[in-house]
Amino acid sequence: MLMQARLETVDCPCCESDGHRHWASENGYAAVKCTGCGTVYIRERPRAEDISAAARDGVHPTEDGTLDQRLRRQGWKVPFYAGIVRRFFDGEKDLSWLDVGAGNGEFVEAVQRALPDAKASGIDPMEVKVARAQQRGVPITTQTLEEVTGSYDVISIINVFSHVPDFQHFGGLIRARLKPGGSLFIETGNGGDLPSRADYPGELLLPDHLTFSGIEQMKQTLGRLGFGRIEHFSRRTDHPLWAVKQIVKSILKGKPKLVLPWTRKFRTVFYRAYLDG
Repeated sequence: MLMQARLETVDCPCCESDGHRHWASENGYAAVKCTGCGTVYIRERPRAEDISAAARDGVHPTEDGTLDQRLRRQGWKVPFYAGIVRRFFDGEKDLSWLDVGAGNGEFVEAVQRALPDAKASGIDPMEVKVARAQQRGVPITTQTLEEVTGSYDVISIINVFSHVPDFQHFGGLIRARLKPGGSLFIETGNGGDLPSRADYPGELLLPDHLTFSGIEQMKQTLGRLGFGRIEHFSRRTDHPLWAVKQIVKSILKGKPKLVLPWTRKFRTVFYRAYLDG
């Protein structure tokens, strides 16, 4: 069992309510669903300093050992994300763009491909990923958001939201580094919209993931940070290829199960939030 001394108890990161019900368990951690707004989050979670250390190292302690998130570059992401960037930003010129939590650099490469005249760069705390990106010539550093001094037309966080322990503070840092009228671009799942853990595909990856927002919760969170206009686009992930992969994974684990496509409520959601003023 995880030592209680290493954990802290928090209320809902969206509405700050302490009302909750159990939603799921994984790796010795429990995810609860806020009975006020519906956000799913780890209520008893690692301390802030341990979360930061795990983000740098890519390794999270669990009940059974460790969760290793030092993932390799996935080249398919570059053309995929380039298409997403074009959907939201096509025709916009000379954008200065900072990708926060850039990892191995796929999204920065995607921005460069989709918007050749954009000045795109990224930051990430994990040295091993930054080194891989730099070897490919992708402009990513281990600089922290607090250390960033420039101002940008767009700041993106791609599958980063769920890792952030205090998004009001984190979002405030982002807002301070956006130009007037600039945009925050986000990708995250809609876990907070799901009534049951059974609706969520695959592993939750607790405690690497701390918070699972829904669409309305995300809009409320961004509104409190001063983002007045918010566009969003939801994308299904339960396509036939995904279903086949899930079936193969279940067989390899010795627990074969039938997984049907086009049946899940989970969505990946992209948001473009415009800073007021």
